[in-house]
Amino acid sequence: MRCHFKPIAVTAILIGGSVPMAGADTDWLERSKALVQQAKQGPRPAWLDANPHAANAKTQAMETLKHAPSPQPFTKPQRDQRRHYVLYASTSLGRTGLLNLFEAAAGRDDVLVVFRGIRDGQRVQEFIREIHGLAQTLDAQRVPSIELDPTRFQNAHIQVVPSLTVEEGDRVVAKVEGVTDIGWLEAQLKSRPGPDDRVVDLGVHGDTQAIAELDLIEVMKTRMAGIDWTAKKREAQAHFWQKAELLPLSAARQDRERLIDITVTAPRDVVTPAGQIIVRQGQRINPLSQLPFTQRLVVFDATQSDQVAAAEREGKAVTGRPVTYLITGLERDKGWQAFNALEERLGQPVFLLTADVRQRFNLEAVPSVVEQDGTRIKVREIAVSAHD
Repeated sequence: MRCHFKPIAVTAILIGGSVPMAGADTDWLERSKALVQQAKQGPRPAWLDANPHAANAKTQAMETLKHAPSPQPFTKPQRDQRRHYVLYASTSLGRTGLLNLFEAAAGRDDVLVVFRGIRDGQRVQEFIREIHGLAQTLDAQRVPSIELDPTRFQNAHIQVVPSLTVEEGDRVVAKVEGVTDIGWLEAQLKSRPGPDDRVVDLGVHGDTQAIAELDLIEVMKTRMAGIDWTAKKREAQAHFWQKAELLPLSAARQDRERLIDITVTAPRDVVTPAGQIIVRQGQRINPLSQLPFTQRLVVFDATQSDQVAAAEREGKAVTGRPVTYLITGLERDKGWQAFNALEERLGQPVFLLTADVRQRFNLEAVPSVVEQDGTRIKVREIAVSAHD
């Protein structure tokens, strides 16, 4: 893992756009291309096969922590392939020692300051704030590049600080302990060059300190190993309904039907990659003529028994077309017990109403039934008290 800190550096529900639509739609071009492609391929809109937010509400909760993070979350950072210098640091050097080390790297883009990790019990962000605050005492234009990168310590076999290396990509060319003076190191290399395939180890030439920080990789492995992911999943499932976004709508006061014309006007030509004009600018087109809306949506508040009964009637009254149940409310305290009982009663999955669906069909009250009627979308509101 490498943490830079400088300066310390479903498918658009078939019709798209707001409902009702009028005039040219600025996003029409991209949607119309997608629509033409969908019409050619022929499947019904994918969002009807699966709620855009989850296959069902239970799956949403179970998937929250289904895949616990890998115990090896660190990726090998990209190394600078140029010849560059790395100053290995630790807070064990103290404020003065760190400032001197930062000064040695200040203003140079070929020098990198690296820390191994964090101190025992410390958080990464706390450590970054600490080092960032110290580096800010330098002129803003001269703050060095600083990283948290335990893999560099491992690769260069760094055991004490300060240490200074010359590196090219993953290869350590030369190494010295107790020194931060880059000029001194270069002078030593000129006077005693070593074999190209072997590290020039100049040994110790100054005071050194033990590294105060733990290896960040090992810290994260230990912390992750201590997490009970099964318990986390149970917790996520148990608290799902307390956090679930439910979109309430007013109860319908009277029976009402509204027809929505989803015809749009092309603001520009729609052209295939081969140059063929599919739709001309100014042409009006109704997406339903290309891709029929074959579903019946039944939207209701599951906290109201009369609405549940109405939804059940509406779902069973239709034949020959799929029914999708969308709820605007559920008794949160009963959570999964209420949700499972509802699915069992209706005999099929239940989904949460999303803001996208509410907007696209201009839903105002529940229960509502949404389906295609000729070349338009019909939204039928049902006043359940009038039918009891």
